[in-house]
Amino acid sequence: MNMSNVGTFHRYKVEIDTLADVREFVNIATTCRGQLLLESGDSFKVNAKSLLGVIIAKKLDWNDITLLAEEECYTKFAHFIAD
Repeated sequence: MNMSNVGTFHRYKVEIDTLADVREFVNIATTCRGQLLLESGDSFKVNAKSLLGVIIAKKLDWNDITLLAEEECYTKFAHFIAD
């Protein structure tokens, strides 16, 4: 996975609280075109279209989760975007 162009991605701070949220988030993510990543800080990134990746992010209790999206997808994830 090439992370060199992550700076050009749309960034949204998200909250994923329950396992049901994880499933809904991944279902939405799989409908989006382009690459989607979940990031915690600068060192950890997982594929946001992967159920296992999102579960791992939740299990590791990331306090600050950011969705990185190649294409604009704010309306699709509005329910998860933190204020």
